[in-house]
Amino acid sequence: MAHDLPGVPPPGVEQIHAQLTRPALDGHRLAWLAAGPDGVPVGVACLRVFASAGRDHLAELDLHVDPAHRRLGTGSRLLSAAVAHCRAKGRRSLIAAAAADGPGEAFSERRGFRRAMTLDHLLLRFEELDEAGLRRAADAPHPGYRLTGWTGTVPDGLADAFAAAKNAMNDMPVGDLDYGSVAWDADRVHAMAKVVADRGDALLTLAAVHDDGTMAGYTEIVVPRGAPPRVQQYDTAVVPGHRGHGIGLWVKAAMVRRLRAEHPGAVEIETDNADDNVHMLAVNRALGFRSYRRTREFQLDVPAA
Repeated sequence: MAHDLPGVPPPGVEQIHAQLTRPALDGHRLAWLAAGPDGVPVGVACLRVFASAGRDHLAELDLHVDPAHRRLGTGSRLLSAAVAHCRAKGRRSLIAAAAADGPGEAFSERRGFRRAMTLDHLLLRFEELDEAGLRRAADAPHPGYRLTGWTGTVPDGLADAFAAAKNAMNDMPVGDLDYGSVAWDADRVHAMAKVVADRGDALLTLAAVHDDGTMAGYTEIVVPRGAPPRVQQYDTAVVPGHRGHGIGLWVKAAMVRRLRAEHPGAVEIETDNADDNVHMLAVNRALGFRSYRRTREFQLDVPAA
């Protein structure tokens, strides 16, 4: 990863350990390790197999081979093992990501994957913030709405409203990916928060609630365990009936303010958007996010067993 994604902090040992030992939400994970004749690891493949209704056709692959050992068949063997598992479990779609114009892109295309979406990765560096602009966005009046926030799992009194707002993510642009959909309810939002907590990360959520009790929109940030300087943007969504009122920019600006107050060690936020998600890209750029790399999402149509 360090070779193919310069500028992206590689995952630490604790983070990898948590991914390998903690259960995933909706399905299961598998991992394969490839080693050379001397026993030294040269490649790894991690497969997430989804099981929830709406995504039970889908699996997601993360595959890496040490640069010195590429073009020797290691990646192909790892891929074959993952595809065989997908076929055995009846999954018809396998998704993988690769750095744009990098070796992973060529590898994917040679092995029958088709390009389905381009993601623009953006960084918001706090040292470059337009402080006056942030204040205007965070303090802009929104009559009929109020902000509320929490850390970890959603309070019981907001769980149903939050789940309903989560379903707004199902109309997010995903290019040509056969990504399916997720039906959110209170149990699922609690389960998702538990997965994050169990791996040692902190989940921060800020939401806009309408006077009628519905949740108009929300944004989520994950602070990885160990409090590294870069934090990760998770979902941001505005419910269709509340769009066009600046809710997305409002909650994201207020989240930046909250993050800086509660986690002073954080210095930047990373997010990504499909390149055709023009509305969220506009919100992020208005806040000061700037593009720093691109990845492509590829999809393989898995032949039936």
